[in-house]
Amino acid sequence: MPQRMIEIVFAAAHRPKIEAVVAEATPRMVWTVATDGKRFNMRALINGTHVPALLEALEPLCNGDDAPQVVVYNVEAALPLAEEDEDSAADGDGDRGEGVSRIELVDRLAEESQLTPVYAWMVALSSVVAAVGLVRGNIAVIVGAMVIAPLLVPNMTLALAATLADVRLGLKAIRTGAIGVMIAVALGMLAGWALDVDPSAPEIAGRTTVGMLDLALALAAGAAGALAMTSGVSAALVGVMVAVALLPPLIASALLAGAGHWQPALGALLLYAANVASVNLAGIVVFLGRGLTPQRWWEKRRAQRAAWAGMGFWVLTLAIVVGAIVVHNGR
Repeated sequence: MPQRMIEIVFAAAHRPKIEAVVAEATPRMVWTVATDGKRFNMRALINGTHVPALLEALEPLCNGDDAPQVVVYNVEAALPLAEEDEDSAADGDGDRGEGVSRIELVDRLAEESQLTPVYAWMVALSSVVAAVGLVRGNIAVIVGAMVIAPLLVPNMTLALAATLADVRLGLKAIRTGAIGVMIAVALGMLAGWALDVDPSAPEIAGRTTVGMLDLALALAAGAAGALAMTSGVSAALVGVMVAVALLPPLIASALLAGAGHWQPALGALLLYAANVASVNLAGIVVFLGRGLTPQRWWEKRRAQRAAWAGMGFWVLTLAIVVGAIVVHNGR
């Protein structure tokens, strides 16, 4: 069973409440050390599935000038083994993911969705690789581009921001995602101008039309991304799945536009737009299904309204895009 180490630094006045909250999480081990007579340092080893409830209980205490400070660590191993750890090891189920708390998820995505030089370079490199793969019709190269494309985090961050009504988080996700799209489009159009782009090539032509299977793929990608984020399992492979729905049609559209093939470029762009709407819609639905809501009741009401508004926006966007696709394909 996955375990976490919770470290809490708090003033003496908070000790009874802190100890009561930690005790409810049924820790395997607890260490409490007085640092200067007025403050204490507590470490507790607990089952990972108890972390969300523990952090939710501690959050109201972490306000004010003398508020407790809480840090969560991943634990690779601990001895002696607990009974449930032995059972999990015997069953071969020791790598199960546990639920990730709202606080951990927001903190993680807020950090990972920052616009950094590494993110920009990864988008640029994946765009170049995808453009070459599409022009050459090389599926292996296209898959390689999707492996390095960092498209999962901005979209999942935007979906989470809509679910929690977190405007700052949403603006950060939009900024990072928009810069990534601009980099990809600029490089794709440059490649389309410089290379011989054939609109009838299978790997390009297949991304200029949209079918129900394409929308199903995008919905599944968004749901898988949100589920991976909230379950604590590795999101690396899921990121590839999201890139399948987003990177190739975006680069195909930019390539075709750069080469002057505007009609098929529009078709690829509509496919990309439909996939973005589907990924975000599925992400919001999964986040709601996993019970990610703010703690305070007035924030819950606002978040509920924001989540429904977000789903409505993406459903409306998807309907408009699908309508445009029908008109485009009928030409």
